[in-house]
Amino acid sequence: MSEQDSGQEKTEKPTERRLKEALEQGQVLTSRDFMMGVILMLGAAQIYFGGRYLFTQLVSGFRQGLDFASPLQREVSLLQVLADRFLDALILVILFATPLALVAIGVQTVLGGGLHVIWQNLALKASRIDPAAGLARMFGPKAAIELAKSVAKVIAVGVVGTWFLLDEIPQVLSLSTAPFESALEHSGSLITTTLFIIIGAIVVIGCVDAFLQWRQHNERLLMTRQEMKDEHKQTEGSPEVKQRIRRMQQEMAQRGSVSQVEQAQVVIVNPKRFAVALRYDFEEGSAPKVLAKGTDQVALSIREKADMAGIPVLTIPLLARALFYTSEIGGEIHADLYRAVATILSFVFQAAPGAPIPDVDVPEELRFDANGRKLAGATA
Repeated sequence: MSEQDSGQEKTEKPTERRLKEALEQGQVLTSRDFMMGVILMLGAAQIYFGGRYLFTQLVSGFRQGLDFASPLQREVSLLQVLADRFLDALILVILFATPLALVAIGVQTVLGGGLHVIWQNLALKASRIDPAAGLARMFGPKAAIELAKSVAKVIAVGVVGTWFLLDEIPQVLSLSTAPFESALEHSGSLITTTLFIIIGAIVVIGCVDAFLQWRQHNERLLMTRQEMKDEHKQTEGSPEVKQRIRRMQQEMAQRGSVSQVEQAQVVIVNPKRFAVALRYDFEEGSAPKVLAKGTDQVALSIREKADMAGIPVLTIPLLARALFYTSEIGGEIHADLYRAVATILSFVFQAAPGAPIPDVDVPEELRFDANGRKLAGATA
């Protein structure tokens, strides 16, 4: 397998973006040998089954063109006669060539996974008319490899054709003593059979070339793990940048939530790093909601706002961190914290001023340190 400068092997399947870029750059699977073999096979079949009709029509048209008596009687110009004969021949050529063109398009559509028009390949490029670049292409390593392949294919086809003809030498020699019509018919059959055998060899070579081209095409499209990561960063964005944006959005939301503190019934703090403002709506009867939360400077603003509004501020570190890391602003608290928050709200609504804060039980799976990591065996 090929390696990049980084030393990483290309082992990953191409992504949709990689396939699209390869298509835009003109990297489409194709095999000229396979396409040529299929076209030759179809052309030979057309000649075998319809060649007599095409030849008869072509000869008939030229015979009419050589008969100048009728045009002179009808006072038709010689140019018109030649144009009619040319048109008749052109129609026959179109009838013969149209199936070949359709098959060529169909074969390329199957090989390339669809019919693609690469417009940039049609654009004029300076490298195509640069003599130095042309000589480099003609005498470069790639040209030498293609030449060797072409010579090998010619030799292979020649060996197949020669092998068949050598096997038919006795029948060929017997044609000299056979009647003319029988010899002519046998000669035509022999030529046709030889033609199909040679074309069959070309088709086999084309199949081998199509397989090799398919393998090389897939190997060129393979990606390294680093290329996969780089593409993911380009399409999805860098994880570091996304995390930074998310953190900024959270900070903006926390700062904006400070204005809701006056509607809160209690603020739980940690004591200075975290602050969470809660409210319970007795009419709705739903779970308590988080009106505001924040850390550091935002937490200080929440405390100051609560002090100014006369809202109780209770220092319960484990509960403050649990509420902060398991809830969203405007959302309900975690279901496993219902009991602890209910205890605090009952204390706020019923306890006398200066009463000690009751102990609350924070579930072990919801106990966090200051960095949001879960604690094991922590106590409230």
